[in-house]
Amino acid sequence: MDLQVLFNLADPRIRKIWDEKNTQLSQRLEYQNLGYKDSDAEIRDPQFDNFTGLGLATLTGEKQPYSSEEKDQTSTVTISPQKWTNSIDITEEQLRFNLWREINDATGALANSEYGRIDTEAAKLFYLGFGTTFQSGPDALALFSSAHTRVSTSGTQSNTTTNTLSYENLKTAAQAIDRFEDDKGIQLMPCRNLCLIVAREKKERGIEVLRSIGNPDNAQRVSNVFNTGESNIQLVTANWIPRTTYNNYWFLVDKERASMMLHMVWGWRPRFDSDNTIKNGTKIYTASSMFKPGFQSFQFSYGANATS
Repeated sequence: MDLQVLFNLADPRIRKIWDEKNTQLSQRLEYQNLGYKDSDAEIRDPQFDNFTGLGLATLTGEKQPYSSEEKDQTSTVTISPQKWTNSIDITEEQLRFNLWREINDATGALANSEYGRIDTEAAKLFYLGFGTTFQSGPDALALFSSAHTRVSTSGTQSNTTTNTLSYENLKTAAQAIDRFEDDKGIQLMPCRNLCLIVAREKKERGIEVLRSIGNPDNAQRVSNVFNTGESNIQLVTANWIPRTTYNNYWFLVDKERASMMLHMVWGWRPRFDSDNTIKNGTKIYTASSMFKPGFQSFQFSYGANATS
Protein backbone atom coordinates (compact mmCIF):
# COMPACT_ATOMS: atom_id res chain seq x y z
CA MET A 1 0.00 0.00 0.00
CA ASP A 2 1.21 3.50 -0.81
CA LEU A 3 2.67 5.19 2.26
CA GLN A 4 0.51 8.31 1.94
CA VAL A 5 -2.62 6.18 1.67
CA LEU A 6 -1.51 4.19 4.71
CA PHE A 7 -1.17 7.34 6.81
CA ASN A 8 -4.46 8.73 5.49
CA LEU A 9 -6.23 5.59 6.64
CA ALA A 10 -4.54 5.61 10.05
CA ASP A 11 -5.04 9.31 10.74
CA PRO A 12 -8.72 9.14 11.87
CA ARG A 13 -7.90 6.35 14.32
CA ILE A 14 -4.95 8.27 15.77
CA ARG A 15 -7.11 11.35 16.19
CA LYS A 16 -9.80 9.28 17.89
CA ILE A 17 -7.19 8.08 20.41
CA TRP A 18 -6.33 11.74 21.12
CA ASP A 19 -10.00 12.71 21.44
CA GLU A 20 -10.69 9.95 23.95
CA LYS A 21 -7.64 10.83 26.04
CA ASN A 22 -8.45 14.53 25.72
CA THR A 23 -11.94 13.93 27.11
CA GLN A 24 -10.63 11.85 30.02
CA LEU A 25 -7.91 14.30 31.04
CA SER A 26 -9.98 17.45 30.66
CA GLN A 27 -12.38 16.07 33.26
CA ARG A 28 -9.54 15.45 35.72
CA LEU A 29 -7.91 18.87 35.59
CA GLU A 30 -7.34 20.28 39.06
CA TYR A 31 -6.83 24.00 38.43
CA GLN A 32 -10.50 24.92 38.76
CA ASN A 33 -10.53 23.34 42.24
CA LEU A 34 -8.02 26.03 43.23
CA GLY A 35 -10.53 28.76 42.41
CA TYR A 36 -9.55 29.73 38.87
CA LYS A 37 -12.07 31.26 36.49
CA ASP A 38 -11.60 30.62 32.77
CA SER A 39 -11.11 33.70 30.59
CA ASP A 40 -10.66 33.58 26.81
CA ALA A 41 -8.08 36.02 25.48
CA GLU A 42 -9.38 38.19 22.64
CA ILE A 43 -6.02 39.92 22.23
CA ARG A 44 -2.42 38.72 22.67
CA ASP A 45 -1.81 40.63 25.93
CA PRO A 46 -5.16 40.92 27.74
CA GLN A 47 -5.33 43.45 30.53
CA PHE A 48 -7.44 43.35 33.66
CA ASP A 49 -8.35 46.74 35.09
CA ASN A 50 -8.88 47.21 38.80
CA PHE A 51 -11.13 49.95 40.15
CA THR A 52 -11.80 50.85 43.74
CA GLY A 53 -15.30 50.72 45.08
CA LEU A 54 -16.95 53.73 46.63
CA GLY A 55 -16.64 54.79 50.24
CA LEU A 56 -19.42 54.00 52.66
CA ALA A 57 -22.69 55.82 52.06
CA THR A 58 -22.95 59.26 53.69
CA LEU A 59 -25.73 60.34 56.07
CA THR A 60 -27.97 62.79 54.17
CA GLY A 61 -30.77 64.94 55.54
CA GLU A 62 -34.07 65.76 53.88
CA LYS A 63 -33.64 67.92 50.74
CA GLN A 64 -29.87 67.85 51.10
CA PRO A 65 -27.89 66.94 47.97
CA TYR A 66 -26.84 63.32 47.67
CA SER A 67 -23.16 62.65 48.26
CA SER A 68 -21.01 61.91 45.25
CA GLU A 69 -17.71 60.06 44.98
CA GLU A 70 -15.56 58.90 42.09
CA LYS A 71 -13.99 55.49 41.70
CA ASP A 72 -10.19 55.42 41.47
CA GLN A 73 -8.40 53.25 38.96
CA THR A 74 -5.57 51.10 40.28
CA SER A 75 -2.76 49.61 38.23
CA THR A 76 -3.64 47.39 35.28
CA VAL A 77 -2.58 43.74 35.35
CA THR A 78 -1.51 42.08 32.09
CA ILE A 79 -1.87 38.29 31.86
CA SER A 80 -0.36 37.17 28.53
CA PRO A 81 -0.99 33.53 27.51
CA GLN A 82 2.10 31.43 26.80
CA LYS A 83 2.34 28.63 24.23
CA TRP A 84 3.26 25.11 25.37
CA THR A 85 4.05 22.40 22.80
CA ASN A 86 5.21 18.83 22.38
CA SER A 87 5.22 16.27 19.57
CA ILE A 88 5.48 12.58 18.69
CA ASP A 89 6.40 10.79 15.49
CA ILE A 90 4.48 7.86 14.02
CA THR A 91 6.54 5.63 11.76
CA GLU A 92 5.74 3.53 8.71
CA GLU A 93 6.82 0.42 10.61
CA GLN A 94 4.31 1.06 13.40
CA LEU A 95 1.48 1.23 10.87
CA ARG A 96 2.51 -1.62 8.59
CA PHE A 97 2.96 -3.99 11.53
CA ASN A 98 -0.15 -2.75 13.38
CA LEU A 99 1.75 -1.60 16.46
CA TRP A 100 -1.29 0.25 17.76
CA ARG A 101 -0.36 -0.27 21.37
CA GLU A 102 2.78 1.81 20.80
CA ILE A 103 0.80 4.44 18.91
CA ASN A 104 -1.86 4.56 21.62
CA ASP A 105 0.77 4.96 24.36
CA ALA A 106 2.59 7.73 22.46
CA THR A 107 -0.61 9.64 21.76
CA GLY A 108 -1.73 9.31 25.36
CA ALA A 109 1.67 10.51 26.57
CA LEU A 110 1.34 13.55 24.31
CA ALA A 111 -2.03 14.41 25.87
CA ASN A 112 -0.63 13.88 29.37
CA SER A 113 2.21 16.25 28.55
CA GLU A 114 -0.17 19.08 27.67
CA TYR A 115 -2.67 18.59 30.47
CA GLY A 116 0.00 18.10 33.11
CA ARG A 117 1.46 21.46 32.15
CA ILE A 118 -1.86 23.21 32.83
CA ASP A 119 -2.11 22.02 36.43
CA THR A 120 1.64 22.53 36.98
CA GLU A 121 1.46 26.21 36.01
CA ALA A 122 -1.75 26.73 38.00
CA ALA A 123 -0.09 25.40 41.16
CA LYS A 124 2.99 27.57 40.60
CA LEU A 125 0.95 30.73 41.07
CA PHE A 126 0.43 29.63 44.68
CA TYR A 127 3.70 28.06 45.82
CA LEU A 128 5.81 30.66 43.96
CA GLY A 129 3.43 33.40 45.09
CA PHE A 130 5.73 34.63 47.87
CA GLY A 131 7.96 36.30 45.29
CA THR A 132 7.42 38.25 42.06
CA THR A 133 9.29 35.91 39.69
CA PHE A 134 6.12 34.19 38.51
CA GLN A 135 3.84 37.21 38.64
CA SER A 136 3.33 40.44 40.53
CA GLY A 137 0.04 42.09 41.38
CA PRO A 138 -1.31 45.58 40.71
CA ASP A 139 0.67 46.92 43.68
CA ALA A 140 3.88 45.47 42.15
CA LEU A 141 4.11 43.03 45.06
CA ALA A 142 3.90 39.26 45.27
CA LEU A 143 0.54 37.56 45.60
CA PHE A 144 1.37 36.83 49.25
CA SER A 145 2.85 39.89 50.95
CA SER A 146 2.85 41.49 54.38
CA ALA A 147 2.65 45.00 52.90
CA HIS A 148 -0.09 45.18 50.26
CA THR A 149 -0.81 48.86 49.64
CA ARG A 150 -4.08 50.65 48.92
CA VAL A 151 -4.66 53.22 46.18
CA SER A 152 -7.05 55.57 47.98
CA THR A 153 -6.22 55.17 51.68
CA SER A 154 -3.11 54.74 53.76
CA GLY A 155 -2.04 51.60 55.55
CA THR A 156 -1.10 48.12 54.40
CA GLN A 157 -2.61 44.65 54.50
CA SER A 158 -0.95 41.28 55.02
CA ASN A 159 -2.06 37.95 53.57
CA THR A 160 0.96 35.86 54.45
CA THR A 161 2.53 33.98 57.34
CA THR A 162 5.18 31.35 58.02
CA ASN A 163 3.04 29.48 60.54
CA THR A 164 2.66 25.74 60.19
CA LEU A 165 -0.76 24.26 59.43
CA SER A 166 -2.66 23.85 62.69
CA TYR A 167 -6.13 24.33 64.09
CA GLU A 168 -5.35 27.69 65.72
CA ASN A 169 -3.34 29.01 62.75
CA LEU A 170 -6.14 28.16 60.35
CA LYS A 171 -8.59 30.06 62.57
CA THR A 172 -6.27 33.08 62.43
CA ALA A 173 -6.09 32.85 58.64
CA ALA A 174 -9.88 32.63 58.31
CA GLN A 175 -10.31 35.68 60.52
CA ALA A 176 -7.71 37.62 58.54
CA ILE A 177 -9.20 36.91 55.11
CA ASP A 178 -12.63 38.02 56.36
CA ARG A 179 -11.11 41.38 57.36
CA PHE A 180 -9.50 42.21 54.01
CA GLU A 181 -10.44 45.63 52.63
CA ASP A 182 -10.66 47.13 49.16
CA ASP A 183 -8.56 50.06 47.95
CA LYS A 184 -11.00 52.52 49.53
CA GLY A 185 -10.49 50.88 52.91
CA ILE A 186 -13.97 49.28 52.90
CA GLN A 187 -14.13 45.80 54.39
CA LEU A 188 -15.21 43.16 51.88
CA MET A 189 -18.22 40.96 52.41
CA PRO A 190 -17.40 37.92 54.60
CA CYS A 191 -16.15 34.81 52.82
CA ARG A 192 -18.74 32.15 52.04
CA ASN A 193 -16.83 29.50 50.09
CA LEU A 194 -13.46 28.89 51.73
CA CYS A 195 -11.12 26.08 50.74
CA LEU A 196 -7.85 24.95 52.30
CA ILE A 197 -5.24 24.07 49.66
CA VAL A 198 -2.38 21.75 50.62
CA ALA A 199 0.26 19.63 48.92
CA ARG A 200 -0.24 15.86 48.87
CA GLU A 201 2.07 15.44 51.87
CA LYS A 202 -0.23 17.61 54.01
CA LYS A 203 -3.52 16.03 52.95
CA GLU A 204 -3.87 13.88 56.07
CA ARG A 205 -2.92 16.80 58.31
CA GLY A 206 -5.56 18.92 56.56
CA ILE A 207 -8.16 16.23 57.25
CA GLU A 208 -7.17 16.19 60.93
CA VAL A 209 -7.48 19.96 61.27
CA LEU A 210 -10.78 20.24 59.42
CA ARG A 211 -12.60 17.01 60.17
CA SER A 212 -11.59 15.90 63.68
CA ILE A 213 -14.52 15.82 66.08
CA GLY A 214 -12.49 17.87 68.57
CA ASN A 215 -9.60 20.25 68.16
CA PRO A 216 -6.76 17.93 67.06
CA ASP A 217 -4.16 20.13 68.79
CA ASN A 218 -5.89 20.35 72.17
CA ALA A 219 -7.56 17.35 73.77
CA GLN A 220 -9.50 19.59 76.17
CA ARG A 221 -11.55 21.29 73.45
CA VAL A 222 -14.98 19.74 73.00
CA SER A 223 -15.74 20.53 69.37
CA ASN A 224 -13.99 21.53 66.14
CA VAL A 225 -15.44 24.78 64.76
CA PHE A 226 -14.61 23.71 61.18
CA ASN A 227 -17.07 20.83 61.53
CA THR A 228 -20.03 23.19 61.85
CA GLY A 229 -22.15 24.15 58.87
CA GLU A 230 -21.29 27.85 59.04
CA SER A 231 -17.53 27.39 59.35
CA ASN A 232 -17.12 24.40 57.03
CA ILE A 233 -14.00 24.65 54.83
CA GLN A 234 -13.40 22.44 51.81
CA LEU A 235 -10.07 20.59 51.60
CA VAL A 236 -8.32 20.71 48.20
CA THR A 237 -5.19 18.68 47.54
CA ALA A 238 -2.96 20.37 44.95
CA ASN A 239 -1.07 17.34 43.69
CA TRP A 240 1.15 19.46 41.45
CA ILE A 241 2.83 21.29 44.33
CA PRO A 242 6.35 19.74 44.47
CA ARG A 243 6.95 17.43 47.40
CA THR A 244 10.35 19.00 48.13
CA THR A 245 10.77 22.56 49.44
CA TYR A 246 7.08 23.45 49.11
CA ASN A 247 5.25 20.48 50.63
CA ASN A 248 4.58 22.28 53.94
CA TYR A 249 3.00 25.32 52.29
CA TRP A 250 -0.74 25.83 52.73
CA PHE A 251 -3.25 28.32 51.38
CA LEU A 252 -6.71 29.54 52.31
CA VAL A 253 -8.82 30.70 49.34
CA ASP A 254 -12.31 32.14 49.06
CA LYS A 255 -13.62 30.77 45.77
CA GLU A 256 -16.33 33.43 45.57
CA ARG A 257 -13.74 36.22 45.54
CA ALA A 258 -11.41 34.12 43.37
CA SER A 259 -14.08 33.99 40.65
CA MET A 260 -13.48 37.73 40.21
CA MET A 261 -9.75 37.92 40.92
CA LEU A 262 -8.06 34.67 39.83
CA HIS A 263 -7.92 33.87 36.11
CA MET A 264 -6.84 31.11 33.77
CA VAL A 265 -6.45 33.08 30.55
CA TRP A 266 -6.69 30.93 27.40
CA GLY A 267 -5.34 31.60 23.95
CA TRP A 268 -6.46 28.07 23.09
CA ARG A 269 -7.00 24.82 24.96
CA PRO A 270 -5.00 21.65 24.15
CA ARG A 271 -5.29 20.74 20.50
CA PHE A 272 -3.90 18.05 18.24
CA ASP A 273 -2.44 18.54 14.78
CA SER A 274 -0.08 16.90 12.30
CA ASP A 275 2.43 17.79 9.65
CA ASN A 276 1.09 16.82 6.22
CA THR A 277 4.61 15.97 5.05
CA ILE A 278 5.86 12.40 5.48
CA LYS A 279 9.64 12.40 5.80
CA ASN A 280 11.79 9.28 6.00
CA GLY A 281 8.71 7.16 6.57
CA THR A 282 7.68 9.26 9.57
CA LYS A 283 4.83 11.68 10.26
CA ILE A 284 4.93 14.20 13.09
CA TYR A 285 1.90 14.76 15.31
CA THR A 286 1.89 17.83 17.54
CA ALA A 287 0.00 19.06 20.58
CA SER A 288 -0.16 22.63 21.81
CA SER A 289 -1.97 24.87 24.23
CA MET A 290 -1.72 28.57 25.02
CA PHE A 291 -2.65 29.83 28.47
CA LYS A 292 -1.47 31.73 31.53
CA PRO A 293 -2.71 31.71 35.14
CA GLY A 294 -2.79 35.09 36.84
CA PHE A 295 -4.43 37.26 39.48
CA GLN A 296 -5.66 40.84 39.46
CA SER A 297 -5.96 41.33 43.22
CA PHE A 298 -4.87 39.44 46.33
CA GLN A 299 -7.92 39.54 48.63
CA PHE A 300 -9.11 36.07 47.64
CA SER A 301 -6.16 34.35 49.29
CA TYR A 302 -4.02 33.85 52.38
CA GLY A 303 -0.76 31.92 52.09
CA ALA A 304 1.71 30.26 54.46
CA ASN A 305 5.22 29.32 53.38
CA ALA A 306 5.71 27.11 56.40
CA THR A 307 8.80 24.96 56.88
CA SER A 308 7.16 22.19 58.87
